[in-house]
Amino acid sequence: MIIRHATEKDVQGIYKIGTSTTEFEVSRKIKFYKKSELLQWIKDRKGNIVLVAVLDGKIAGFASCKIMSHHWAMVDNFYVLKKYRKEGIGSQIEDHLERELRKKKVKYVTRLVGAEHKNSRIFLKKRGFKEHDKYIWIDKFL
Repeated sequence: MIIRHATEKDVQGIYKIGTSTTEFEVSRKIKFYKKSELLQWIKDRKGNIVLVAVLDGKIAGFASCKIMSHHWAMVDNFYVLKKYRKEGIGSQIEDHLERELRKKKVKYVTRLVGAEHKNSRIFLKKRGFKEHDKYIWIDKFL
């Protein structure tokens, strides 16, 4: 298995995974990002980190992270296909992501995790993340 920066050729695979689960859905109309957005983030390595885990030539998982400021980054997406979970792939993606963030001198990384995603929360706590204040997700469709 290889963890690497995503390329233009990975857009379709990431998109397929992202649209195959309801975990990324904002609404029935917005299920995942557009392919053009994924491509933009992949190309903009200064402001984004997009990684893929490739196993047997296929994407087994991916992560995308936004550089928010000179010291802060936010993991926007992190996903491992269900059939590959509990095999260390998520840990390898996280390790690679943290190395990339350190190279960029980022000191602080955040992410949003659904309260009902207990396994994700356990995984992240083992990786050194701490739960803090609870917030209400608030949005508005325009």
